[in-house]
Amino acid sequence: MLEHALNIVTTASIFFLVSAGLLFVLSVMGVVNLAHGAFLTVGGYSGVVISQIGLNPWLSLLFAPLIGFMVGLVTELLLVRRLYNRPLDTILATWGLSIVLVQLLSTHFGRSAHFVDEIMTGMPYEVWGLYISPYKIFVVAIAVSVGLALYLALRFTDAGVVARAVVLNPELARLLGINTRVVNLITFGFGSALAAFAGSVIVPMSSVDPNMGTPWVITAFMVVLVAGFSLPALGISALLLAAAQVLATYYVAPVIGSVLVIAIPIVLLRFAPDGIVGIMKSR
Repeated sequence: MLEHALNIVTTASIFFLVSAGLLFVLSVMGVVNLAHGAFLTVGGYSGVVISQIGLNPWLSLLFAPLIGFMVGLVTELLLVRRLYNRPLDTILATWGLSIVLVQLLSTHFGRSAHFVDEIMTGMPYEVWGLYISPYKIFVVAIAVSVGLALYLALRFTDAGVVARAVVLNPELARLLGINTRVVNLITFGFGSALAAFAGSVIVPMSSVDPNMGTPWVITAFMVVLVAGFSLPALGISALLLAAAQVLATYYVAPVIGSVLVIAIPIVLLRFAPDGIVGIMKSR
């Protein structure tokens, strides 16, 4: 049971990291960003570059979000900004952008898989007869830190107040003097930075290839759909779907675990259209 609990917490931490940027962009801007997976892949290749040029692997945690932020700013300025209030066009445009980014990465790095060394190394820790990788503990600590930082920033900073004002009523926020165009620009850049950061965190646990972000963007959407527009609910959603995947993979088959990540959101939204947020508000 302890091994299952550890795997669930680790998987939930990864789910939270890969979906936080998507939730941020969707809740503030109302934009469904299908390029989220490509931005995550950019973060993964940032770790590859840092490794190839022989720099300290810890620098990938700074380099990846910086690159993601800049790519996000350019994307919002040249593409997304022209498509506000046109959700279908935004979906198609960001999907097209993801294809372009994947092809660019394939051209430069090739289609073969790359591997990155773990940032945290050393002997596994023994807890009650179970050996725990230091990197798994690191991933959980990163997810908790990111979640707390985002929550505190949204609640207790001026930038957080502005972001919540735009979420609640963008027209009123504009009338009150808030430059919503700048808010949207920074939001999209920050969401892209979170995606790239997640990519740099998870790549030591898997390989990096141009299509790395495709399955992750699907998972991220499922986690966000179950959660609704709430950061605490996102954590609960990540734990729920991680538990379903880990337990089904162990007791049934890996394919069933993957199917449940998609099936649970569909069933839940049938009875709770607002997701976990709606359930929490109804109590």
